[in-house]
Amino acid sequence: MLNKKFVMNCKEGFHLRPAQVLVEQATPFQSRIEIQKAGGEKADAKSILGMMSLGVETGEEVEVFVDGPDENTAMAMVEKLFATNFDE
Repeated sequence: MLNKKFVMNCKEGFHLRPAQVLVEQATPFQSRIEIQKAGGEKADAKSILGMMSLGVETGEEVEVFVDGPDENTAMAMVEKLFATNFDE
């Protein structure tokens, strides 16, 4: 299992568009990918409803957990999305 912390830098926070981008890119992976807002519950990164329910605002930190056979590639995808602000 891998885990890493990221800061949400999208100017409108984790709204519908970044959530959709994450879900679309996470779905093909076999690994379980979960995101947790500080002090909150984990949400499935392959669920648009789960991602939207987190309510992550600009500047907030989240922790990403990836577990499975392609976890290294999946985590690299997540890192790229946060580094590029979900292509916004």
